[in-house]
Order: sequence, then C-alpha cells, then structure tokens
Amino acid sequence: MSGQFGLKLWSTNVQLLDQAEDFIKKKIFDYVELLVVPETDITPFLSHHIPYCIHITTDLHGVNIASPQNHTYTRTQIESCIDWANNLNACYIILHPGVGDINNALDFLKELHDERILIENMPKTGLNGEELIGFSPTQIKSLMGNHFGFCLDLNHAIKASTSLQLPYKKMIQDFLLLQPAMFHISDGHVACEKDEHIPIRSGDYNIPALLKDVRKSHSHIITLETPRSNQNSLNEDLRNLEAIKHFNIL
Repeated sequence: MSGQFGLKLWSTNVQLLDQAEDFIKKKIFDYVELLVVPETDITPFLSHHIPYCIHITTDLHGVNIASPQNHTYTRTQIESCIDWANNLNACYIILHPGVGDINNALDFLKELHDERILIENMPKTGLNGEELIGFSPTQIKSLMGNHFGFCLDLNHAIKASTSLQLPYKKMIQDFLLLQPAMFHISDGHVACEKDEHIPIRSGDYNIPALLKDVRKSHSHIITLETPRSNQNSLNEDLRNLEAIKHFNIL
C-alpha cells in the first residue's frame, strides 16, 4: 500500500487553495488537513474539489477541552468545526486534548458523539512550560475510550519521550498498538522537549525509521506539518514531500 500524503492548511490560507487543488489533481498530494480558525468563511473551500480532513481549533484560539472555565466556548468552536467537516465531507476530525486535568477532558468527551474524531497525542511540555495532556499511550487510550480514533503525531511522541527520559522508539511502538488512523510528521531535534515543526532533513530525527513505523501500521495516511515561510506558495511543502518520497519507504 502506498502512502497518502496530506497538505496542512489553515482556513486563513485561502490564497493557497488553487495551488492545493492543482497538486491534488496532479496526485502530488492526496488531501488537505484543514485547521479551522474561528470566524473564518467556509465558502472558498466549498468551491474547490479537494478531499479534506478537519483539524479542530486549538488552544491557540482558546479551545481547551480540559478547562471547565471555557467549556461553552470550546463546545461552540468544536460544533463549528464539525459543521465544516459535514459540509466538506471530511473523513476525519482531529482534536488536541488540551491543558489541565485529564478528568475534565474525559468528562467533556462524554458529550461528543462523532465517530470521525481522532484524538492527537501531544508533547508533555507546552511552549510556555505548561504540562499538556495526552502525551502518553496510556492517556491517549483513556481519552479514546470506545468512541474515538487516534492520530499519531510522530514529532509529539518524540518530544514526550524526551520529557519522560524514555526511548522514543519504544514510545512510538506503544502508540502503534492503538492503531492510529493517520499520522503527522515533521522534523525536529530529539534533545528538545518543546514542540518543533521544522523542514524535513533540517533536524536530527531519523525520518526513514519514522516512515518505516508508519509502514507497519494499517493506515499510511500522513500529513506533513512542516513550516511555510512564504504564505503565498506551496513550494516549500513540495520540497518537504519530495524529501520524504526520496526515501522510497511509503
């Protein structure tokens, strides 16, 4: 089975839709993973022939399922993202577990009933030193319960293993037991425990080994979460994809 490669866009990246559609028509990329920013308009996305999966708004915009204080806002934003997924016929809806008490997140998840939702694993330490939830296979299994799937972010797994002083290869193998429906990949530095999303081959991750881990899974769907310095071009995304395909593993 060959890999299916996803292009990461935000709903503010309307200027890139024509290029994204062209890449998909040419079978360079297979789908767009779209992070929905609050108060953006779905209309431009409806007019393009693109397969989507949706990434729910994150704590960057105040969404946090582990925080009772903003429960109503978080619920409203998640419902909006589900509406986007319905209108765009999205196959999956990816959700960050948040910051705070995992029990609050578990209580919140009892209210969600959409089988397309995938819980994404996180680093243990946030960019501001806060402790995130969903950083271990045990926590992800608990958050998934019997209702949700799993998105394995390989970069986040390495970051969490660094914080926990555990071999990242073992952590990834444990995550694979949860049968991820899809993956995220970017490069980074193993010694750094805080989140990084840097171009392929610009860090020290063993990218071929990570791709072999993906190959072991029943799913070979993988979104590139690499940076884009030019917000009017997808050339950097193309170069990162070419770097991955150069290894000839997926």
